[in-house]
Amino acid sequence: MTWIKICGITNLEDAKTAVDLGADALGFIFAPSKRRVEPEKAREICKGLPERIEKIGVFVDRDLNEVKEIAALCKLTGLQFHGKETSEYCREFNKAYMVIKAFRVDGKKGWGEIPAYIRAKVVHRILLDTYVQGMSGGTGRTFPWTLVKGKDWGNIPVIIAGGINPSNAAEAIREACPFGIDVGSGVEREPGQKDREKLKKLICGVKNFYKQQP
Repeated sequence: MTWIKICGITNLEDAKTAVDLGADALGFIFAPSKRRVEPEKAREICKGLPERIEKIGVFVDRDLNEVKEIAALCKLTGLQFHGKETSEYCREFNKAYMVIKAFRVDGKKGWGEIPAYIRAKVVHRILLDTYVQGMSGGTGRTFPWTLVKGKDWGNIPVIIAGGINPSNAAEAIREACPFGIDVGSGVEREPGQKDREKLKKLICGVKNFYKQQP
């Protein structure tokens, strides 16, 4: 079954809805974004969630000590880095937290940066988001999912993001065969506010996809 992360959580109601419907992880954005959440608010939300749910903070080129402070305050289980964080930077966290390094890719760009992190063995998962100039994430656009297959990921689980929604999630899984999907704007009614019906359709659609496989 594909791992499902719902990102851009800003309130407890949306968090509980996603969890109740079957999400495996929730993402809290601590970088400039329409979906940004203050650490104190994220802490309140995390306190109301089951232990089994992965609680992942999303950061972009943040000071090391600031990341550590926020992670400890919110009791995060994972950290997702969407900027120019080096393998040495990631190494600072990979013993205490599950570390995800995001790379922005399209048909040509971004792929060449990834092997160095695989060789360094400093990240637990790799996330592929769509390259859009000037944006660190949350683009709402897809990249060619078929490019994920056949690459040597060094046994590191791969997550795909960017433009995934209830209508194309099954196609994304079929074409990329990823460990997981990361969905934000595709299940919103407005930035920072999730839509229950979209969440339900997405998560149920993923589960039904596997039921239909021979």
